[in-house]
Amino acid sequence: MFIPNLIRAGRQAGNPASAPNPAFATFGFITFLLVFFLAGGCYEILMLKYRSATLGKMASGLKVIRSDGRSLSWGVCFGRFFMWNVVTSGIPYLNSVLMLVSSIMLGVDDEKRALHDRVCDTRVIYKQSVA
Repeated sequence: MFIPNLIRAGRQAGNPASAPNPAFATFGFITFLLVFFLAGGCYEILMLKYRSATLGKMASGLKVIRSDGRSLSWGVCFGRFFMWNVVTSGIPYLNSVLMLVSSIMLGVDDEKRALHDRVCDTRVIYKQSVA
């Protein structure tokens, strides 16, 4: 949406091309990452708290529950998001080891629980259809 205006502004004769300020570019990038992370966190945490599943899980007929069948608390929802998005896949170099460990756990476990499910004591199950 903004690209045509930027190209037009750059081609104007009285507007010489200049390099962007690195501090501004860094601030913009960090702000973008924080907003993206916050939006993703709100989506996942709120969906787990109120629907026990994200849209993809609902489309697949899956649901996240506690091991004892209770509904998910705010702490469990935040913990699942934090474990998956920050610890398991967000820390450079460590994420490759944790993702490998989580994948192996998921493959050999009878309940198909990954690392974030074990830490938060949750399970992903198929919803029972009401017939």
